[in-house]
Amino acid sequence: MASVAHPLLTSPLKIGNVTLRNRMVFTGHNSKLQESNGLVGDRYIAYQVRRTRGGAGLQILCGATVDDMSLTSQDQLRLSSDEAIPGLQRMVAAVEREGGTVFAQLLHPGREIYESDDGTKPRAYSASEVRSERFYVVPRALTVTQIRGIIQSYAEAAKRAVRAGLHGIEIIANQGNLPAQFLTPSVNKRTDEYGGSEENRQRFLLEVARGVRAAVGLDIPVGIRISVSDMDNVGLEAEDTVAACKRIDSENLVDFWHVVLGTPATRAGSSHIVAPMYQPTGYITPFSARIKKVVRAPVIATGRYNTPQAAEEAIRSGAADAVGMNRAMISDPDLGVKVMGDRLDDIRACIGCVQACIGHFQKGYPVSCIQYPETGRELTLGAYGTAKLPKRIMIAGGGPAGMKAAAVAAARGHQVILCEASGSLGGQANLAARLPGRAEFGGLVTNLQHEVQLAQVQIRLHTRVTRELVEAEQPDALIIATGGTASTPDSENISGMQVVTAHDVVADKVKVGGRVIIADCTADWVGVGVARKLAAAGHHVTLAVNGLMPAETLPPYVRDESAAGLFNAGVEVVNYARLFGADGGTVYFEHVFALKPIEFENVDTLVICHGASADRTLEAELAGLNIQTEIIGDSWSPRTAEEAVLEGLKVAIEL
Repeated sequence: MASVAHPLLTSPLKIGNVTLRNRMVFTGHNSKLQESNGLVGDRYIAYQVRRTRGGAGLQILCGATVDDMSLTSQDQLRLSSDEAIPGLQRMVAAVEREGGTVFAQLLHPGREIYESDDGTKPRAYSASEVRSERFYVVPRALTVTQIRGIIQSYAEAAKRAVRAGLHGIEIIANQGNLPAQFLTPSVNKRTDEYGGSEENRQRFLLEVARGVRAAVGLDIPVGIRISVSDMDNVGLEAEDTVAACKRIDSENLVDFWHVVLGTPATRAGSSHIVAPMYQPTGYITPFSARIKKVVRAPVIATGRYNTPQAAEEAIRSGAADAVGMNRAMISDPDLGVKVMGDRLDDIRACIGCVQACIGHFQKGYPVSCIQYPETGRELTLGAYGTAKLPKRIMIAGGGPAGMKAAAVAAARGHQVILCEASGSLGGQANLAARLPGRAEFGGLVTNLQHEVQLAQVQIRLHTRVTRELVEAEQPDALIIATGGTASTPDSENISGMQVVTAHDVVADKVKVGGRVIIADCTADWVGVGVARKLAAAGHHVTLAVNGLMPAETLPPYVRDESAAGLFNAGVEVVNYARLFGADGGTVYFEHVFALKPIEFENVDTLVICHGASADRTLEAELAGLNIQTEIIGDSWSPRTAEEAVLEGLKVAIEL
């Protein structure tokens, strides 16, 4: 039954001979949940089945190898041998039992390989011997014989997918992978039938599509995922993509198109692969519209559709027939069910922080979500059930850690009292949302607060937990989630100028002078955000960071955008700088490797960005009290919202 609010998004869609139950697509991505040898195991099945139960209309598995040279990483999903078939059959059966539809993806990365099995630089092939700008891989140009062999490998991999029972095939030609390398003039320098003219550059993808179609026949849907533009001034342009789509579509080779943006080959292009919150919701819509105008097959558009409203509008406008909502379903696996039931207020909207999804992947860990750490942990934390013995639980602190603990504990049947000393929930996350480009981070607070309310947690604002309160309430367990306070350095070497904390600048509690030095020892979002905030207000700002670069600890796409923001704002950046002291109008740093002084003169204000110190006041006050006490989040040790929410979940499950 279609949604009243989103009738198009929740209506069926026919792709070839397959009918999707709705138009919300859980798109292909490497979750790092497949086994180390690239085969399908229980973790990956549980991850996909959770989205099936949550109402996904279509699920596309992560890119699978077509031959031995198409490994982007050692755990890449395999379709290059029959060994992969049993695991995929289990996946299909599990998804089908829940009423879902699942497609395979066929991947050959060409030169976009970033690791080998032993840490050495990998061998790679491409259309031509053109270095990858971001990963510095120098590929070897494919011979015509090798090209034809790869085309046959695509066909053989497609046959294996069909034998495994997968319902459709998606050819990856997007985001800098091998077919895109042939399409892109700056990468394809060939002078034979696979290079030079536009028609020749299209030939590889065209022949791959022909080969796959011939291999699987007309009954299995075949589609192509392609970047409309690399968005980097040097790569694939929209005109190239439009022409390729128009030509291939005219031969009726494919049953759907899946359009995205970006490329891993460049830093500017890579940020569009999983666009952070600084990109507008659904910003790919006008790009998708360009492809939709020239093809007859249905078009799936993927690019920061984190709300059903944006997805519905993309379909209503005629820019797409279905919408990829990958991160939206990582954040809320029940998105489909909630949209179908018009339960819009219950949706846990993705905030585009990219910290635990692509951020985890880029560190080699399984995908998760800072708001919903159950994601990627379906077999361990995803089904916690009802508590055997309901307890009366008091929680001190209404930040992300305290709210998650409260919501999950109450959902498990415990009686929960959540106490917050201030007048609002959210803690440090409220400050994060006040910085330039970080407003959407406030969604973390909104979403967790809604979960707390749904769980019917008793909330007491303006209530500081004390020993007296604990003794009066007599809870069975106490969770301390009081967070931290702004950390400051020893003041003995600092005198003679205005010194403020980053927290006070963000909260607009202080006015600073015209020439500002920011001493940033955390290399996260705070120093960068404060620098941009002050520069936008007209101050002359120098950001001195004790790290390789500003925002060093953040996911690469956010870090790179931060660098661009500092550059555009005219902020002076000094790296490897440890604060030593200040005297009069001079601030002294030490280069942490050269061990030599760095001096800044005529400074009006020194902003201290040294993170937080754990608030252990309540912990000390309760010493000797005979009550089960758990300490989570920044109260244990200052880290990020991700650790806070995860620890809130874990402690609530254990109680």
